[in-house]
Formats: sequence, C-alpha cells, structure tokens
Amino acid sequence: MKHYKGLTVSAVFLAIGAAALASVTLPAFIPLFDMLFGGRTPMDTLDWAVEKFPRLLSWAEEPLSRFVENILRNDSMVTMAWAVALLVTLNLLKGVTTFMQAYTVGKIQTGISRRIASDLYEHVLGLSMSFYNREGSPSITSRFANDVEALGRGINTLFGKALIDPLRLVGFFTIAAAANWRLLLLNMGLIPVVGLSIYLFGKKAKRAMRKTLHSRDRLMNILQESFGGISIVKAFNMEERERDRFDDENDRVRRQDLKLVKIDAATNPLVEFLGFVGVGVSLIVAGLWVTRGLASAQDVVLFYVALLSMADPIRKLSRVNNRMQMLAAASRRVFSYLDEQSDIHERPDARVLERFSDQIRFERVYFTYDEVETVLRDVNIIAGRGEIIALVGPSGAGKSTVARLIARFWDPTSGSITIDGIDLREVTLKSLRSQIGLVTQEVILFNETIAANIAYGRPDASLGEIRAAAQAANADGFIEDLPEGYDSMVGDKGCVLSGGQRQRIALARAILKDPPILILDEATSSLDSESEQLIQMAMDEFMENRTSIVIAHRLSTIERATRIYVMDQGEVLAEGTNEELLLTSPLYKKLHSMQFGSAAL
Repeated sequence: MKHYKGLTVSAVFLAIGAAALASVTLPAFIPLFDMLFGGRTPMDTLDWAVEKFPRLLSWAEEPLSRFVENILRNDSMVTMAWAVALLVTLNLLKGVTTFMQAYTVGKIQTGISRRIASDLYEHVLGLSMSFYNREGSPSITSRFANDVEALGRGINTLFGKALIDPLRLVGFFTIAAAANWRLLLLNMGLIPVVGLSIYLFGKKAKRAMRKTLHSRDRLMNILQESFGGISIVKAFNMEERERDRFDDENDRVRRQDLKLVKIDAATNPLVEFLGFVGVGVSLIVAGLWVTRGLASAQDVVLFYVALLSMADPIRKLSRVNNRMQMLAAASRRVFSYLDEQSDIHERPDARVLERFSDQIRFERVYFTYDEVETVLRDVNIIAGRGEIIALVGPSGAGKSTVARLIARFWDPTSGSITIDGIDLREVTLKSLRSQIGLVTQEVILFNETIAANIAYGRPDASLGEIRAAAQAANADGFIEDLPEGYDSMVGDKGCVLSGGQRQRIALARAILKDPPILILDEATSSLDSESEQLIQMAMDEFMENRTSIVIAHRLSTIERATRIYVMDQGEVLAEGTNEELLLTSPLYKKLHSMQFGSAAL
C-alpha cells in the first residue's frame, strides 16, 4: 500500500463524497412528496428540514428563505421543477464521483496485483531447487493464474464496496436517526441476527474458496502432464484415461465452484428476508405512533426511505464479507510462497569467485534429500583444470546430484565442495554459476528465436558471436536452412526442431557462455548415431582446456576421460582410467560389457 498512498487517499475522499451525495439525495425528495401528497408550502418544508438537520442547514437558513420567497414563491410547479433539477444535479455529481472512485480503486487493484505478481515471481525464481521439486510447476503456476487474480478481485472489493458501502450506510443511518430515532432503535434489534448470518456465510465461503484453489492446482497439474506428455498419451492410446482423469478433477472444481455460487446466492435473499421481517414489524409500530400523534407522517416516510436505502449497502456488504474471506484464502496461499525461505543462502560477506584455475574437490560429501533419503555417502572426487572427469553407474547412483551440487542447486548435508580451495558456500551464486556451462539430456528451450536461445546466457552477444557458437556446435548448417535462419522461432520447448537440433542449440548456448567448467549430464544418450557424432565432435573440441564433468552413457566419451568415477547407491566404488577400471572394478566391467552388447552403457 505504501506505493499507492496518494491514490488510496483519493479513493477514500471520493468514497466519502459519493456516499454523502447518495445520502443527501434522500432529503431532496421531500419537496416533491410535499407538493404531491402533503399540500405543504416550500417554506413549511424548509422549516422542517432546518429542524431535522440544524447543524447542516442552520447556517444557510437565511439565504434559503430568500430563495424560497423570491424564486419559488409557493408555486408548486416551480418548486417541483427546482426539486427535480436538484435531484438530477445531485445524481450527476454522484455518478461522476462514483466513476472516479471506481477508476481510482481499479488503478490501486491493478497496481497492487502487478506488484504482488512481480514480487512473487522474483521471490520464487530465487528459491532453491528443493522448493521446485516439492511444489511442482503446475502448483506454482496456479498461484499466478488463480490466486493472484483472486487476490486482485479481493483488493477491488476492499477499496471499492468495502469502503463506499459502509459510508453510504452511515449516511442513510444518520438520516433515519434524524427522522425518528425510536423507530431506528426498534429496527436495530435485527442487526445481531443479520451479522451472525453474514459471519457464518463468510466462514463457509472461505473454506469453499480454499478447496476450490486446491482443486484448480490439481487440474493445472493434469493439464500440464497430459499436454507435456502428449506423445506418450497417444502412443499408448490413453486419451480416454486422461480425459476421464481431467473430467473427474474438473467436476470436482465445478462442485467447489457451485458451493461458492450457492453461498453467494443465498446470502442476499437471507439478508433481504430478515430485513423485510424487521421492516414489517416496525411498520405496524410506526402506524400506531402516527395515529396517536407520536410521529409525523413526513418523518415516517423519510425514515422508511432511508431504511430502504440502507438495504442496498447492507446487501452488498453481506457479499463483501464473502469476497473478503475469498481474498483471505487466496492471500494466504500467495504469501505462503512469499514467506518461503530458500535452502541456499548467500552469505552477506560472500566473495566473488575468481575465474577457475586449479581444481574442484569433493571431500567426504554426504547429501540427504528432504532429510529423508540419503543420496550421497562419503563422496570424494577431484577434478583438475583441463581434466575430463566421467561419472558412470546405474540409474539412481547419485551422478546427477554430484553435478548439481557443483552448481550449488543444493548444499551438501555434510562435507565440503571447493573450487580452487574456496568452499562454494563462501562465494556469490552469480560468480559461481557464471563459470559453469550445463548441457543436459532434457534440453530446455524457450519459445523465442534460435538466436535468443543461443544467447540466453549472454543477451548482449552479437549475431557474429552467436553464429560462431552455432558453428562450433555443428548447428549453423541446419539453422541456415530454416526459412528465417537465426530468427526462426523454436516453438514451445523447441517442438519444431528435432532432438539432435535442440541438443546442438543447447551446446551452442554453453559454447557462447565460454565457461571454464562444463557439465554434460547424459547430453547424447537419447540421440541417433548421426546426431551423436555431430555433437560429440563439437564437444570434443569444446572440452579442450576446460574442466568437464561428464555423466556419460557413451563409451566414446568415457574412454578419453582423464579419470572415471564408478558410482552406485550414492557411493564412489572405484576410480581410474578406462583400462584400469576394466581390471579392478567388477561393476565397471559389467557396464562396459553392456555397452558392447547393447550399445548402452
């Protein structure tokens, strides 16, 4: 709110003005009633108004009297014309003020929603990988698609109806009290009943909104899974199963939405019914008072006009409570993410890591995922400058975890990882990750041009530098064959390109970054022989004079490694060259045999 103090003050004053104009409109009807039904003169009406609202009108009694005597002159048609003109003017001013207030509130709403979305995005981007593994991208996306939108609607209600309707209610209440305070006290006996009803409906709305948002999370997850894996869905003829899964969750969302609709729809009729019960009782009492001379008909008419006018803001406020409960549910989910703390902390005194020059060292590293599953046990690895270090082993051995610990996606549970003798926890994340190039089996491309994807790590790179990186990755040929060359869009996740083409763009991205440390996580395991050969040639040249950590399923890369670490169940079982391990490591010999037997190590 501190960013919108001026707009907020304006919204409050405009709300006061709109409510005041709505309230003042009611007494302006009195001259019309008097002319049509009461047979009273304009001066009688003025005397009554000054008596009822002395603080408001006593200072203007003399000029108003002159106006009545000189302009209206007890002429009923002239009086009615002026009364209608007054009503039209007041209504016009109220309309303009209401519009300005609503527009100001809209600016506050859109501004706050944008800021919250921006802050949420920035904060979530800075969270550690454990957060993403725990929450999943559909749930995170839902916070932006559903919760922030619901929060924006709630903010609009907070500074709109929740602000202006109570002020209107105060204005009408004041007029009703001035008309007949005894009748007002009689009707106020209904307030606790109405208030309790609104409170109970609000609690139900809050619970229903919370369940609705959770259901939408699950629906988003189904959508992302089915569309992201559409080739598998179609290949296994599982369209019907996915459709049933979606329909079940969609129906659950519908039922939760209907609960909200039912709560919202029932609130107004209940409040109106209770209001009419109270009005009915008070009408009988008012009739008795008028017949016995305890109240004037004019006072009673004004009172009930004010009372009926109070029904609209009360009805809206009953819905406001529901909206505010929905806002509370959405805001809790949004702020639960904003309050989330990253597992990876950068020390206040963290220093910039100078360009890598010596070695990467793992010393007695243990890593436990979510304090439950131990992934690495007593891992000791050394990677010197210019060396190619290969990590081999069966799936689940912990190879990818080692690679990601170097980039400090996680911190080891115990032990240390150092670069040039400096613990990774003592350096800035930016200076560390700027020295690491990562190429994985699953290529991540953004729905932008090929040039933009290659230059992702260096957005200031020239087209010449981008082209040189593509040439080094053996990608320039197929890029030039595309209709728009480097300006060609790659589609969602690079869908318009083949797997080998996507992998070469990913390699070009790493080449352009020119990092001293290169991590290749099964970068060629899913490619055909031709694509593998092209990428392998590019990688061989790129790895020269670089420290490369290779998680490899291809013998060609493993054989030329400076040192190979054989891993299983989170432990390093053996290390050495290809020839040494064939003689000393049964597991490596088995994997080597599988490579020759099935072309997959």
